[in-house]
Amino acid sequence: MTIEGYFNARDEPVIRLEVGSSQIEFLVDTGFNGGLIIPDQLAEGLDIKYDKGLEEFCSATGETFLASRCTMEITWFGEAIRVPVATSEKVNEAILGGNMLKDYRLTIDYGRHTVTITAS
Repeated sequence: MTIEGYFNARDEPVIRLEVGSSQIEFLVDTGFNGGLIIPDQLAEGLDIKYDKGLEEFCSATGETFLASRCTMEITWFGEAIRVPVATSEKVNEAILGGNMLKDYRLTIDYGRHTVTITAS
């Protein structure tokens, strides 16, 4: 099975994931070593279970910020699974980080503007 993504209007690699009854576009960011992080305003209305307080993250610019530690159900390779997610007002878009890609192969082809994730 493969998850296929694309390049958005800003020429960034993204994938769409089912989150409950919604679909969310996630920027694929291998520089982010977490799993998933989403903006607070996007988190509203989703079935998110808030866990144990706040966690400190570091942005690509080196700025540190706090985010709530939560879990939510997503569809990952055709299966509904509950995964850790962070929510913060400091992020502007949903991000999928390297922790979600363990045991998978990510291929980003800038020439063809394709993004694929497959099991390794």
